[in-house]
Parts: sequence; C-alpha cells; structure tokens
Amino acid sequence: MATLRTGANNMFQVGKKTDDGYILIHDEATVPLPFSECKETHNVGDFVEAFLYIDHNKGLIATMKTPYIDMFTPGFVKVVEKKEGLGVFVDIGLSKDMLVSKDDLPYMKKHWPNKGDTLLCYLKTAKRQMVARPVSRFKVLDFIKPEVPLEKGDTVKVYIFRVAEEGLVTFSEQGHEVFIYYKHTRDQHRFGEALEVTITVKRDDLHYNGTLIEQKETMLEGDALRIFEYLKANDGEMPFTDKSKPDDIYEAFNMSKAAFKRGLGRLYKEGKVDLHKDKTTLKDNA
Repeated sequence: MATLRTGANNMFQVGKKTDDGYILIHDEATVPLPFSECKETHNVGDFVEAFLYIDHNKGLIATMKTPYIDMFTPGFVKVVEKKEGLGVFVDIGLSKDMLVSKDDLPYMKKHWPNKGDTLLCYLKTAKRQMVARPVSRFKVLDFIKPEVPLEKGDTVKVYIFRVAEEGLVTFSEQGHEVFIYYKHTRDQHRFGEALEVTITVKRDDLHYNGTLIEQKETMLEGDALRIFEYLKANDGEMPFTDKSKPDDIYEAFNMSKAAFKRGLGRLYKEGKVDLHKDKTTLKDNA
C-alpha cells in the first residue's frame, strides 16, 4: 500500500468487525472505523478508501465522510465556537470541529472571528494534533482564481482575510482580492466577517479597491442621521463642531471629518441643530 497520510484519503483493508465498528489495516498502522463514521456495511477482507484524521484523544481514526477541507485542498469553513485562550473552532464536515489556533488569529481579540464567520482554511498536523490553518493572503491565488473579472460599480460578497494598518484585505469566494481603506468603512470589522463591497477601482483582473459606504449623494443622509441620533442619545448636545479634531470625530462617529462636516451641514440647513463655538445642540423642534 501507499504511504499512510493523515489528513487525506487512504486505502485500507477491513481486518475485523468489533462491537463499535471495524478495524482497518494498513501496512503502517491499524485504525478504527466506528459505525458512526460509515455510510454502509463492510465485510472482512474488503478494501475501502477512508479519510484519516486525529480525534480528541490524539489517536488516529478513519471516516467514510468527506471533509470540506484536507491537507492539500483548502475551503471556506464556518466558525462554530470561540474559545478564550485557544482560538476558534471551525466545522469541516466531520464529527470533530477543528481548532484554528490563537497563533493564527489577529493579535487583537476584538478582530477575532465570531460564530458564523467564514475562514479559508486547510488542515495541518503536528505533534499528534490536527488543526485548521487559515490560508494567507499571498497563497489564496494558488488555490482559487476568478474566472470572470469584476468591473467598477459591481457589488460582491467578500470575506475579511486581514485587518491591516490602512484598511481591510478581503477576498471573494471566486478569488478576487478587494482592498477597502478605512475611510471607506463606517464600522469596526473582524477577521472572517462577510461584507457586501462595491468596487471603486479595478487595478487588474485579480486586484481591486472597494467601499462599504454609499456614494456622497446618498450617504449624506446616513451621516446626518448618525449625528442626529448621537445628539438625541446625549440629551441633545455634543462637544463636536466642524472645528473638532479628525481623530476625535472618527472615535465618536467612525467617519471622516469631511463626512462629519457634510452631515452636520445637512442638519443645519434643515434647521435641526444650532452651531456654537464649542458644541452643537439640537433645536427644540427637531
């Protein structure tokens, strides 16, 4: 038989049947195949192909189920649990969810994936343990390449691969890389989060820039509404004006100073606020 490979399919011969399942024989090892991991019954002497992985007890176990990912083929998998001090677990289609180690997650925990988020991972074995490891940004195109390019104005679903210094590195399931500068976002984001992004710049057929906010003409109402709701939540008064520092504005509203000034100007024109030297207040009839 070929060399036994963990995290991949292997050929075995059924050695015997037990109360719990079968014992599979390979030149290099004998491996249990529980009934719960079977799709049909087998006879002693049959040759079967089964996937080999490492269970919770760090022992080898075979399954007839087909996992979503393996050692050689990555795939998009869902986060099912976040574990403090360990990392997150992802569903790979087997009885055991696989750990994505904290060492492979962002340093800041606020950027860790939440349950339901999606990661592109492959399986990795080391020291009798099996984990799921995210595919790095620079390896994605080794596995998935888009067949159809995007165009400016297109909207596409993407997943965050990295929360970088200047913005978000994201990929579509087809392999388009879309970079989103923070000035084109409105919220805090995290690794594995799904987003709907609008393409603003086509750098080539594989690489793009995008935005999560609407164009100025339509976004203006949203910015004004955010400021208006902030005022209502703070007794109709805030220590922010068009002279406030950009960092202070971004910390409070998650928007640029230019967007803040446009939104504040809209509220003033509509007669909803009074502008003072050191603060802004809601009008009584607003």
